Amino acid sequence: MPAPSPSFVISPIVGEEADYLLVRSDEYMASLYPAESNHLVSSASLQSGDALFLGAFEIAAREARSVITVKGQQQENRHCIGCVAARFYRAQGYAEIKRLYVNEDYRGKAIARRLMAAIEAGVVAEGIHCARLEMGIYQPEAEALYRSLGYRVIPPFGDYLLDPLSQFLEKKLIKNGGGFIVD
Repeated sequence: MPAPSPSFVISPIVGEEADYLLVRSDEYMASLYPAESNHLVSSASLQSGDALFLGAFEIAAREARSVITVKGQQQENRHCIGCVAARFYRAQGYAEIKRLYVNEDYRGKAIARRLMAAIEAGVVAEGIHCARLEMGIYQPEAEALYRSLGYRVIPPFGDYLLDPLSQFLEKKLIKNGGGFIVD
């Protein structure tokens, strides 16, 4: 019998909730690519400046929840099982998707897809209608996800240089009722 899909909510990351995921992501990327081909950013940099950093938080049984204080506000103790961020480059008219990662134990349950839908909605809410990303060539599952979501190959953008281990993708985001259509 397959394990039930987890119940989760997507909300902003407000502290160190996703740091352990980013450490795992860093380790994974280091196993695939040399340092000069890794373009990783820290949790702190995604929580400051012009960015949106979202987490997928598992909903535990009510009796297992506890209340903690984060940045002066009370909230339930949350277990982050996935994350994604967007950095806004308003003058250039795009947002860069960064740090999509789902805990290994929760993969295959559409969490990455829901995180991407949420971050794209957040990008559009900021008045930006173009999402770009850089990813390595040795991640077929991630590439399949992005392509299925409508991302297309583009030349290097921003400060990126041509790198044989990188590919660059873009998606035009056009609000269409409750979802997005690909331009």
